Amino acid sequence: MQFFYDQQIRRYLTQFMRLLGEFSVKTGKDRHGVEEYIQVPVRYGDINRMAAHIMKNQSENMINTVPFISVYVTDMQISAERRHNPTHVNKVQVFEKKFDNATGEYVDGEVGNTYTIERYMPVPYDLTVQVDIWTSNTEQKLQLMEQLLVLFNPSINLKTNDNPFDWTNLTYTELVNIVWSVRQVPNGTDDIIDVAALNFNLPIFLNPPAKVKRQTLIHTILNEIKRMKDNSLDEWVPNDPIPNKQWVVVTFEDLKLQVRIEGDRAILLSSNGSLVDDAGNPMSWANKLEPYGELRPGISHLRLRRGEDPSDSSQDIIAVINDLDVENPAVAHISMDEDSLPAATIPAVSAIINPAKNSPGTGLPAAALGQRYLVLNDVPENSAWGITNAKENDIIEFNGSTWVVSFNSIATPSATVLNTMSGLMYEWRYGQWISAYEGAYRNGWWRIYL
Repeated sequence: MQFFYDQQIRRYLTQFMRLLGEFSVKTGKDRHGVEEYIQVPVRYGDINRMAAHIMKNQSENMINTVPFISVYVTDMQISAERRHNPTHVNKVQVFEKKFDNATGEYVDGEVGNTYTIERYMPVPYDLTVQVDIWTSNTEQKLQLMEQLLVLFNPSINLKTNDNPFDWTNLTYTELVNIVWSVRQVPNGTDDIIDVAALNFNLPIFLNPPAKVKRQTLIHTILNEIKRMKDNSLDEWVPNDPIPNKQWVVVTFEDLKLQVRIEGDRAILLSSNGSLVDDAGNPMSWANKLEPYGELRPGISHLRLRRGEDPSDSSQDIIAVINDLDVENPAVAHISMDEDSLPAATIPAVSAIINPAKNSPGTGLPAAALGQRYLVLNDVPENSAWGITNAKENDIIEFNGSTWVVSFNSIATPSATVLNTMSGLMYEWRYGQWISAYEGAYRNGWWRIYL
């Protein structure tokens, strides 16, 4: 195993000792009547025997200078109840500001280097720390104990560093036990030094080294190779919902892959629309995207092309990829960008129904003012609807006394309506109602932005 040492336990102890480093005791008054104070030093108690002997002037007759506070570790146990998935790896994307070497300043609104940080699951431990308070008289002890005991009630938070990518930099320490006097501490033949002991629990995490990778992103890929002028690169992503990002744009032009949108799922299909490729292997988003880069959940997105011209991106619908399905590698879970959906041109409908099977009071609520239904078949004569001129694909509406045709599908060439029951948007195009974004997209009519 390659050597590494990040001083993690040392940082926990250092921060703990800093909590104890600002206490003072009052020693009396000077000759002018002004009260005098001395700051109590804090030392790590696991001292080297040779260094301790030198500090005593190489004599057993020397007494330690008091007051002072010593800190040392008495126990360290692995914390099984705080253990999580040991094999978990968390990935974080980091975007630097662009740095202009000519001016020596960062450029606002522009992205520079991009990094991926892979953080591995840390190992939890419970650290037991003892604090000894060394004093020469009861008054010193009372002063220090009073200042300390009100601080820990019973715990206080610790922050080991300011690194925003260290997911273990916050912890706490809790006072769990107090021993008022430890007379058994060897402090020479004289008993003028008194020691009080405080025990603290300190839950900590030890992190294995993280991997930091610098990403080199191609701005776009079309048919594997695409020549573009430098001044047109920023225009390549029209109406970008996440500005100032760099993208790898994958079109699968060589494989002719398709995608089918079903609700909040994007299903990757082969060129012939099946769930297996030409070699008989199951379709997989991860495998097909591997040559181009990593999927970034919440950032990578699909662009679904609408209209009649595949080169027209003005009507693109954007679907953000949240994650890949664990059980089905061909499925990606998506959420639609509401702002990219086509706007409704007519009032919403309550549901899409078959008027021959359903009517007010039979499978549907009682008629009420403003109710609107899109009918899949002609409304039958002599039915509960009381209307005879409603045809297939029309929209009927209750005006308070009777049902009327609100949308005539024969007379209207196009329209967009929201189905409030399903939350889906539908468009009237080419003589049929179709979902605004659901369905299969052939190659050239969709692409993925990594």
